[in-house]
Amino acid sequence: MNSTFCPADVISLLRDIQQRSLQSAANASQLDSFHGTWTAIGFRIAQENLLIPLNEAREVFIVPSQISPVPRAQPWVFGIANLRGELLPLFDLKYFLYGQPTKVNKRSRIVVTNNTQLYAGLLLDEVFGLKHFQHEPTLSNTNDETAISPYITSNINQHDMHWDIFSFNKLAVDQRFLNAAA
Repeated sequence: MNSTFCPADVISLLRDIQQRSLQSAANASQLDSFHGTWTAIGFRIAQENLLIPLNEAREVFIVPSQISPVPRAQPWVFGIANLRGELLPLFDLKYFLYGQPTKVNKRSRIVVTNNTQLYAGLLLDEVFGLKHFQHEPTLSNTNDETAISPYITSNINQHDMHWDIFSFNKLAVDQRFLNAAA
């Protein structure tokens, strides 16, 4: 069997593949908008499993080995790190909210906020990665007054798992958080 193709056959085959790929992508896009999806980053602090809206996080990275302490700062100010040539202030979110310092381990991560007013990294106990949902979260109407409740905007359930949505934007305007000097 001869399987050589002339250049015109190869170009025709590539055009056919391109056309089918474009059609497939258009169908997938229509399905997503029809069903509606919402994506967030799952994380844990203390015993709380939470979500960060994807648009509120710039990036996630492992805890750097070189962190400079900040003198005369609140104890929840974790330090300053050099992230690709930029100084990034780091804050221990669990220490800020619950008064317990995070025990940094191989699962600990830093999430950089995507807030124009506050460039900061937040130390988290663990990041689970991207979580995809078939619908938008519902507004939170909890009456619980906990340390974390001022930063919870909504919640969502999926596969018998309840997730509260944590807003870094609310944290970024909290005067208690912004006054990091001791």
